[in-house]
Amino acid sequence: MRIKKLPEEVINKIAAGEVVERPASVLKELIENSLDAKATRIEINVEKGGKKLIEVKDNGTGIYPEDILEAVRRYSTSKIYQIDDLFSVNSYGFRGEALSSISSVSRFYLISRHKDFTLGKELYVEGGEIKHFSDVGAPQGTTVRVKDIFFNLPVRERFLKSEKTELKHIMEVFIRYAIYHNNVYFRFSVNGKTQYVLSPESTEGRIRRLFPQIEDMIYFENEDKTGKCYGYLSSDYAVGKGYIYVNGRPVKNKSLLRLIKSKVGHNFFVLFLELPPYFVDHNVHPAKIEVKFRKEKPVYQLVKKSLESLEKPNITFQIKQKKREYNSEFKILGQIENTFIVAYCCGDVYFVDQHIASERIFYEILRRRFRSGNIPSSNNSNLKIKLDRYQIEKLSSLKDYLERLGIKFGIEKEGILIKGFPINIGEKKVKDFILNILESDFIDAEIDAFIGEIACGSSVEAGDILEDKEAQELLKLWIETDNPNLCPHGRPIYYKISIDEIKRKVGRK
Repeated sequence: MRIKKLPEEVINKIAAGEVVERPASVLKELIENSLDAKATRIEINVEKGGKKLIEVKDNGTGIYPEDILEAVRRYSTSKIYQIDDLFSVNSYGFRGEALSSISSVSRFYLISRHKDFTLGKELYVEGGEIKHFSDVGAPQGTTVRVKDIFFNLPVRERFLKSEKTELKHIMEVFIRYAIYHNNVYFRFSVNGKTQYVLSPESTEGRIRRLFPQIEDMIYFENEDKTGKCYGYLSSDYAVGKGYIYVNGRPVKNKSLLRLIKSKVGHNFFVLFLELPPYFVDHNVHPAKIEVKFRKEKPVYQLVKKSLESLEKPNITFQIKQKKREYNSEFKILGQIENTFIVAYCCGDVYFVDQHIASERIFYEILRRRFRSGNIPSSNNSNLKIKLDRYQIEKLSSLKDYLERLGIKFGIEKEGILIKGFPINIGEKKVKDFILNILESDFIDAEIDAFIGEIACGSSVEAGDILEDKEAQELLKLWIETDNPNLCPHGRPIYYKISIDEIKRKVGRK
């Protein structure tokens, strides 16, 4: 067989595979472009787990009109000009494949107006082919819409996971950048519904906004001739999860992660490293996720000393039990739309969402049952899940966790047979949980989310009519929970308004 050069279209799609692994990869590249353009406001909207749409809108400097077509060509960049720049770049770096790769496997819209021009440009590329390019009125900044990812690569499209799984990866990308860039305004929406609105704030404030489950947080810091290491550690939020940043870039490094976990266990952490650029090699992975250190020992020593400088916090994997006395002064005023309990206490009127208050109660009950024994299960399931032998081996190693969650299963030739699982949760959610836990590196986080799903199905529903006595008991249990402010999914449970505020509104001083 003769050797021949591949067509340019095929080359572009091969290059796309190195940069665009899934919708979350697209979001990563677009957020980085916005940040490199000095955006102070970034709005993100995703639909169908990013499979249908990923949109990023920013107020950055915008792209010069004559550079827009160049931006979607291979090996085009504004970040480097010579080979040495690859190893000392101070922006998010060389991504000459990014927009070219993304536009070659999607329906790609780009609208941008540079700050020095009164008109912007609009570009539409479909599967790598430029279809439209013209002047357009637009605000300063850039908007990119990536629709129907892998529409022209059905084999790649079939490898995408469920909408829920792809959205989980997208959320992780968003959170990684939102933590570090706490001076940037972010709005994040899913299927048209706003999930996060983050105004500029301190790093600690941003972390608490993104992870409202955290109550206690400890700051640590250390500096030597190698560089600086600092960050935050939660002593009461143990999910086996954390974030590492090197010179402002979110990264992964297995050896460094093992070192950190040997010091903090399962507790949540955010760790920042500031090192000379020549210490760090970001170019070991096409998407610049993995990082290597040219001098590993001094870097690890710096991190180790930083974590050992903590005042020995109580790092444990257990619920912090807090004593709260139920305030008997709550007076039930009624129900609104059979959804909100209205109650008066100590000069404030409370509007409590009965479903999510109940969800918080059941979540904490189930969490304690999981830690101390087993969550009750039903024994009438015949759900079969096809798995390969490696997945079966991993699942077998997690059998103790699953049985404590009320999931009972047997191993079959081509997968597993679920024999029982908790009541008040559907088979689809059980299957999704099994598949998610097989993919995830954060087992505790997946378990936590699953317990939240069980709690949701066990809770009082919106629309349920409650007698005053039932509402009173629900409020009693709610106010005694560890976190009466938020549901397990992070939504606020209640809204309150003071009588003084009501008086001002109606003109009664």
